[in-house]
Amino acid sequence: MPQLDFLGLPWDIRLMVYSTLLVSSSPIDVWPATMLCGLGSPAQSVPHSMIWDVSLGLLRCNSTIASEAAAVFYGNNTFCIHGDDRDYGLVIHWLKQIGVQNRSFLRRLEMRIWMPLKAWQQFDGSRTDGVEVKHAFPCHPHLLAPSMPCPEGAVDVIDPLVEDIIALVSKPGGRKLKLFLKLGPTDFNIVPGVIGPGQLGPGEIGTGRVRPRIIQGPEAWLSMDLPNLIEKWRAEYTLDGRLRHVNILWTTKTDRTFFLGEKDFIEHLGWQILEEQEDKWYWPTDTPTGCPGAPSNVSLVLKRRKLTTTLAADNPFGFHGLRHIQI
Repeated sequence: MPQLDFLGLPWDIRLMVYSTLLVSSSPIDVWPATMLCGLGSPAQSVPHSMIWDVSLGLLRCNSTIASEAAAVFYGNNTFCIHGDDRDYGLVIHWLKQIGVQNRSFLRRLEMRIWMPLKAWQQFDGSRTDGVEVKHAFPCHPHLLAPSMPCPEGAVDVIDPLVEDIIALVSKPGGRKLKLFLKLGPTDFNIVPGVIGPGQLGPGEIGTGRVRPRIIQGPEAWLSMDLPNLIEKWRAEYTLDGRLRHVNILWTTKTDRTFFLGEKDFIEHLGWQILEEQEDKWYWPTDTPTGCPGAPSNVSLVLKRRKLTTTLAADNPFGFHGLRHIQI
């Protein structure tokens, strides 16, 4: 009786083996020191503690097994890419390193969206360095510049690498991809396009008292420029029928009272609210239940609706005409 090797097993049996050995029970974190290598490359730089329940050795078998294993590994896990502050280079490096074929297998990817640095917009529309950046990129050509004289103030500086990321995840054909863009955890109370409430002042945590919210400064203001551009790039790079469908979702967490008061306005800005989940939290105290009457947050999943009009650059912070919110 001829000996039956692994590749001689029916595909559904091999798939069960791959799924058991290669699908992690939790999202796989990708950090600068734990880069996952591409198909056919050693994965020795991935610490066992980061993906303890995955057998990466299958990715280093013969080409047939490695190819089948890679399709399951990249296609059935959620990858969370972390990087240094406002550095999108890690995301690009990893997407390029795993290769076009493995990128086409990806179905769920999470990455941090950093708050853009701010430049100062002059009345003539030019931007000067010095607010937070040494090089102020001009207004993106996809964004219609405001009419002269331009409102003066702090504007978002959009990193060109973000477009490169959208291009990389869109170009390979194959499976649909969900790309989650995560705001936070330090960017609490950020809803793009809306001025959010401030935080409690020093010494007020644990008192059981909620002081009136204050308006945050421009460093905590995220305009609609970045969400609008990302949706524009997504539409452009997936227009070709040979390219994959990319569904881009934004996640954030904010004060529930603030959200309920601004829900209609958030939708008016072009956001589709897909999920809203209340998260009760308490002031830190010696009691297990915290102080009574503690406020609650809401976790949001947002999607930018398809663009139907010409994009216009958002006005600077303080001149955008949005309501200053007190709650």
